[in-house]
Amino acid sequence: MKPDARFGLTTLTCVVIASMIGSGVFTTSGFSIAALGSAERVLVAWCIGGVVAICGAIAYGELARRLPVSGGEYLYLSRQLHPFAGFLAGWISLTAGFSGAIAMAAITFEAYAVPESIRPAWFLPNSVAVASILIFGFGHAFLVRLFAAIQNAVVGIKLIALTTFLIAAATQISSRQWYWAPLEDNLPPVWSMATFTAMAGSVMWISLSYAGFNAAVYIASEVKNPEVTVPRSLWLGTILVTVLYLSLNAVFVSAVPASELAGKPEIAAIAAKAVGGDSMELLIRCAIGLGTLSSVAGMIMTGPRVFSRMADDGVFPAMFRTGPNSISRTVLLQTVIAASLVMVSNLSELLGYLSTTLALSSAVAVFTVLLPARGSESTSSAPSWLVKICAITYVAATFLIAGLMAKNEPADLKATGITLLLGGILWLFSRGRFLSENKG
Repeated sequence: MKPDARFGLTTLTCVVIASMIGSGVFTTSGFSIAALGSAERVLVAWCIGGVVAICGAIAYGELARRLPVSGGEYLYLSRQLHPFAGFLAGWISLTAGFSGAIAMAAITFEAYAVPESIRPAWFLPNSVAVASILIFGFGHAFLVRLFAAIQNAVVGIKLIALTTFLIAAATQISSRQWYWAPLEDNLPPVWSMATFTAMAGSVMWISLSYAGFNAAVYIASEVKNPEVTVPRSLWLGTILVTVLYLSLNAVFVSAVPASELAGKPEIAAIAAKAVGGDSMELLIRCAIGLGTLSSVAGMIMTGPRVFSRMADDGVFPAMFRTGPNSISRTVLLQTVIAASLVMVSNLSELLGYLSTTLALSSAVAVFTVLLPARGSESTSSAPSWLVKICAITYVAATFLIAGLMAKNEPADLKATGITLLLGGILWLFSRGRFLSENKG
């Protein structure tokens, strides 16, 4: 049973923006400027990350045109490669892609909404994080249209806050000093190996801030004219976020001397206070809180559609199959898992594992763009040369980034391997059960 086509371009673009803008853009550049040594090189790193994300958005748009139904990486890999590859992608989505990412975003939201400096003694840790997941979980389960509108409003308020900050900075372009001097006088040459290594490492972390550019593909079955609307929302949302990221970071890295920013995570708050005092710092902190809150809402909205598609194919419990109540059930399942993960201590240590695992799954999905379309659900002809170039660029860049992360943190790669191993075991169990049910 095909779900109602209830989402249009505005909602899908907001879903993409909400999924992309979290806390990373407000914190990453402090570490990047320490590694690269100058504000200009930090902006180059953000530009590279944006180009890779736009390439990914264009490639995913082709996948959405080819298979204009919900399911994301699970659908693309199961149809284009093998059902086993699709199952692993779906397993990754359940464990890392959405549940873990929702938990991380909710914890970050609590950190900004109720900072430790103002928390009363009776305050229960993680209570705000869990509450935010439960509110949007039950909302997207039972009040879909209302909470989609609320999510759009949150994204709008967040963008207004960030635009206000940029306007305030623009009015001071000629009236205040902007700091573009490097950390030290003798930086390594641009084309040196040291600079390349530092640049690659910075892009590695910056790429996490661009994750989510593919969010619209997970709800394609509920979109009006998905073959056109989904691809358009992907590249439109990604380009808007890229422009916003470059504009914000141009202010963040030049508002105060580089020495005051290097290695500090609160770079956005430091820059905001320099530009507009305490009131502007408060505005940015509110924008960060809204950014992480909208990420929670966006992922709760998109993730469960993957599990319904898996249930339709018989590799997930039948109670979650597409139907009048399936979305509510899968949303509630996602909500329970994410809320449970919030209670796990030291969850932030999982960030590298999550990013490595998701990067590999995404890159393999994009690789299928280069393969001939397969299956009765496919509606698209061969991809254009632009799509092929974008797909190759995204796959190569993603594997390079994932390789660097694995080299720096080998434990992340081991955790990814364990995840895939567990997924393989579950595949054998679910496949055997499905085949026995069919014979019966």
